[in-house]
This record gives sequence, C-alpha cells and structure tokens, in this order.
Amino acid sequence: MSESWLTGSFYGTYQSQTGVFLTEAQVFPLLIPQDLMLLLTGSREGKSNNIERISPFLLLTAGVLAGFNPCLLAVMAFLASVTLAQHGRRREMLEITLGFSVGIFTMYMLAGLGILSIVNFLPEIQGSFIEASILLIALLGFWHIFDAYWLKKHAKSTFRTPEPLKKFMAKMDKNNLLLLSFLSGSMFSLVKAPCVGAIFLSLLSILATKTDIVRGTLYMGIYNLGLLLPVIALGLLLAFGLSPNKVTEFRERWRVEIRLTTGFILISVALLMQFGII
Repeated sequence: MSESWLTGSFYGTYQSQTGVFLTEAQVFPLLIPQDLMLLLTGSREGKSNNIERISPFLLLTAGVLAGFNPCLLAVMAFLASVTLAQHGRRREMLEITLGFSVGIFTMYMLAGLGILSIVNFLPEIQGSFIEASILLIALLGFWHIFDAYWLKKHAKSTFRTPEPLKKFMAKMDKNNLLLLSFLSGSMFSLVKAPCVGAIFLSLLSILATKTDIVRGTLYMGIYNLGLLLPVIALGLLLAFGLSPNKVTEFRERWRVEIRLTTGFILISVALLMQFGII
C-alpha cells in the first residue's frame, strides 16, 4: 500500500497552506479507541482528519518575542522597586519572579485549554470563532499602532495597569510573597490581556483548526514557556543587581517601536488568517 494512497485516503483533495507556524501534516494514530478520539478531538473523525504539527522552535521563538512587551517590563520593574524598597534581599525578588511567572503561565494555560475545548466539542462554532478572532486580532493591532502614536505625542500609554492591581502588588507581605506574586501574575494576565495576549489569541485561532486538544495543550505550553523566558531572565538580573531604573529607561526608550512592530505583526496575522494562508 503506497504512501500516496494513504495520504489521499486521509486528506482527500484538501491541501493546507502552512504559513509561518506549520511544518508538516500528520494523522492521528489509528489505534486510539473511538471514544477516546471523541474526547480528545471533539469528533469521531478527528479534526477534519488533518491534524498538523507545528514547529516547537517557532512557537518558543514567538513566545520569547511576545515576552519583550512594555507591559511586562513595566510590571517587573515596578515589582522589583517595591521588593527592593521593602525587603532589599535577593531571595524575595526570586520568589516574586517565580510566583509571577507561574501565575501568568497557569492563567494562560487554563484560558487556552478552555477555548480549545469549547471549539473542539462544538465544531459548529469553529467558523464564527475564527471570524471573531480575526476581527479582534486586527482591532488589537490597530490599538497597538494607536498606542504608539499616543505614546509619542503624550508620553502616556492607553494600556494602563489598573490602580487596584498596583496597590495589591505594592502591599505584598513578606510571609506570603510567593502566593501573592502568583495572584499578581494571574490578575495581570486577565487585566492586561489586550496588551500581552493578542499574539496568544492568534495562536489559539490556528490551534483550534489545525490540532486536537492534547497537541494544542502541548503547543500552548511551549509558547507560554517562551513568553516567560524574558520575564524569568529579567527577574534574575534584577535579583542579582540590575537597577529597576535601567529597566524603566529601556522600556521608555523602545516602547513606541515595540508597539508599532506588534501592531503591524497582528494586522499581518489577521490578513493571513482571513485569506486562509495560516
């Protein structure tokens, strides 16, 4: 039995344009029971019989690039300044970095898993989800570009951290530092989603049509790990002597360029999704 016959049997006449994330197509193993297949993919036939594999390296790289975000840099600098002022020790900064990172990772994984599960178990909403995602990604892209203009003109960002979150982070108690920093990271993920989560949303839109829940969860984990690498690296640098003022100066110097770049990337991704290229 030839490989071409197998390919034709599983894919029919469908050919996917892979774009930047996709590298090769694979079918789900045939030995998996139908009930388990239904649980993992949301249908007995699987994800239209064309589960595709995404490059882990590109996912990790996309996460790292998304991690260089003015919102994340600002919060890390703020946490460092508060920690050094109140405690002044390396251990506390390391605990904050760990708790904050785990909080972000947990929240994004739970949100992503929830979205993928709904789209997998309700395939009839897949089209509406993709259309809504394209529109939202494009709007967020224009928002980033507008924010770059606003920063240039007024030296203020439209992506502001709510005062209640700032006050919560500023009152971290030494005895519950790890838990409070975890909660800060979780809340940051929610309230700053338009600033940090736009690229993650575009990834979820791709995963919703190209993978099942199991593989999609793995890919989300790789991306989120990449997202946290700059945060962890920055936390280590701050713990070992880097001044929070240096981080603030770097953010102030490059945040307009970062906003513009992010905006154009998001609009490009929305267009590529609209034309079915990714």
